Amino acid sequence: MRTRASIVAVTGALAVAGLVAPTAVAVDGPGRDSAPRFAEKFDTSGKSGATARSAKAAAPVISSVVVNGGKPIVVGVSNKPVRATFKVTSPTGIGFSDAELWHGTTYTETTPFIPTDGIKNCTGTTATCTADFEIMPFLDLTNARAGKWNLAVGVIDGEFLEETAQVKAGSLTILRESRLTTNATPEPVKKNKILTVTGALRIANWSNQTFGGYGNHTVHLEYMKKGAKKYTRVKTLKTDKAGNVKTTIKATADGYWRYVYPGVSPVIAPKTSVADFVDVR
Repeated sequence: MRTRASIVAVTGALAVAGLVAPTAVAVDGPGRDSAPRFAEKFDTSGKSGATARSAKAAAPVISSVVVNGGKPIVVGVSNKPVRATFKVTSPTGIGFSDAELWHGTTYTETTPFIPTDGIKNCTGTTATCTADFEIMPFLDLTNARAGKWNLAVGVIDGEFLEETAQVKAGSLTILRESRLTTNATPEPVKKNKILTVTGALRIANWSNQTFGGYGNHTVHLEYMKKGAKKYTRVKTLKTDKAGNVKTTIKATADGYWRYVYPGVSPVIAPKTSVADFVDVR
């Protein structure tokens, strides 16, 4: 059995005496090595929690976990906030709660992680708790870490006797941001003359914190005639090694041209460029 109060007291005493060294977290790439880990606060061995200390005691129940409204989040090279919510039911109240985003298939001490900035509204016997995070690309992300992240949630009851820890309580897909442009020339253009449509695809490179050009990515050229309500796919092209694309087409009527990038699921976000209107005379 796990006595919460005893663990906290003993650990605190040893830390004051200088007998407990901080846990070293070695990860492949950047990381928040100095932040306290979820595993240092909760039992993540997969067990359901400590045994009840009395007939009235019961482990907290975690449910209704939602991260970022259930949607993927697109991240470039700037910090991005994200919020998770979860419901807790605990007969003796809530003594402590925490959450952590982590990347990988198995939770270990070397798993890349993002700690919460704090838990809010997590009091009483029934609560809908809020956990806020700040994704910092230069610390948290590499290109290999795009895709699914897991959310760990832990709660200790009001008497500090029972805990519930779920290392895969929820999940979040983190996508690399993509940027795309379209430029059709000349403008205006004579009817039935050749129109050149260029574009540039740039994708967030978390490994060096820049937006870079990538070759061999598929983009679609779309056109919508003036007065119409729907775009039509005209061509499918591949970017060159610099991430650029270029094609020619006959101009027949006034209209809007744009490139569309479908992205790469589940790691790179799709993107539709701003349309370029061409006046055909």
